[in-house]
Amino acid sequence: MFSLAHIADIYNPLLLVISIALSIYWGIKFKSARGLMLVISAVVVYSLMFLDLNFKIWPSFGLDYSTHTATALAMCFFIGATLKKVWISILLLASLLAYGELMVILNYHSWLDIFSTGIVVGLVLYFIYFFLRNSRFLKSK
Repeated sequence: MFSLAHIADIYNPLLLVISIALSIYWGIKFKSARGLMLVISAVVVYSLMFLDLNFKIWPSFGLDYSTHTATALAMCFFIGATLKKVWISILLLASLLAYGELMVILNYHSWLDIFSTGIVVGLVLYFIYFFLRNSRFLKSK
């Protein structure tokens, strides 16, 4: 029988499988903006985690950087940017909120941990995605 912890453990790997499947389906190359989005998303998530571990940014506010949230958000950004359908974006947002509630129920993180991580990671990813979509360098290739 599946427990809530099993569901939480499956969420990010499922998003990863979907992201990789979309990459394969669309033939996304790393030279393309879409290909760079997935790679840069991972770099952003784990760079922020590294910075937090070394400089105690979130703990200085009494919070915890949520790598679970950051990873899920990064892959949802990628899936949403790849598929570009409003109903898929709404579904992804609903799944992120449900995942957040699950993490709170399981005492992995608080809502403040989740929202603070989501805001920082979301803003960084948004500006990177905006730059990549509008980059002349990438469009000329």
